[in-house]
Amino acid sequence: MQKLKLLGTFLIFSSSIFAQLPKTDVYLAEFKNLGTQPQMVSLKYLNGFNPNGYNNQPRFFGYDEIYMTSAIDTSQITDIYHFDLKKTESYRVTNTEKISEFSPAPTPLLGSFTCVRIESDGVDQSLWKYPTDRSGQGTRLLPNLKNIGYYAWINKDTVALFLVGSPHKLAMANVKTNVVETIVESIGRCLKVDNDGNLYFVHKISTDNWVLKSYNIQDKSMSVICKMPSGKEDFDIMMNGTLVVGDGSMLKTFIPGKDIDWISIADFSLKGINNINRLSVVRDRIVFINNK
Repeated sequence: MQKLKLLGTFLIFSSSIFAQLPKTDVYLAEFKNLGTQPQMVSLKYLNGFNPNGYNNQPRFFGYDEIYMTSAIDTSQITDIYHFDLKKTESYRVTNTEKISEFSPAPTPLLGSFTCVRIESDGVDQSLWKYPTDRSGQGTRLLPNLKNIGYYAWINKDTVALFLVGSPHKLAMANVKTNVVETIVESIGRCLKVDNDGNLYFVHKISTDNWVLKSYNIQDKSMSVICKMPSGKEDFDIMMNGTLVVGDGSMLKTFIPGKDIDWISIADFSLKGINNINRLSVVRDRIVFINNK
């Protein structure tokens, strides 16, 4: 197993978008009482191994484990990397020739994870499942779909999909039967699932009206949660239902049923962080990306 020491204190897809990958940094913000009365404890820079490259879509797989997408020096081919926060070590999980992987996420079944692949033709966008122990080459899911941009697991058989198109669509797919059902159009790239199995997504009703909604897959009902900060579509959900979003230099929270607007819990402008997105939350930790 190749390991890379972490340095420092401790992607909608298309061929045109992949022409140039942006330089992005990964940070870990640690809090005290994040779910109730948040207090900042520390901020750690995580991508010292790739300071001038593309680092994106971090996802907690456990309290001390982060998977993310990286391309060394913004080369067009991306791989999935694993970060061990306790050991301060990382290693590359995937290394497929002429194929890029994005958006890693654990599956509902132990021992595997999924990601979106850009196949060697540079066009086909597919969903793949890999063993976390890297013992196999992986398996393609939903082989009839070639425009999967993002996704979120609802249960072991059902996955919510962001389908790339004009407009982008939200769909539900069964990975056993390959049946796909379109739910709504004009959605944001971020899909999250709460403890009750409800899907959260951003509905882009108009250019200046982006609304966070929840979708109940049992009765197929939708509920409006709140309006998103202007131009923001990345968010996550804490175990207690509190929502977290990045807005410029700030991290903000929203408690459904209590808050009437997003509340700032941290401001990193003095650290040179002014474009927060792609965040993931676990307990008292938030990992996020800053676009340079």
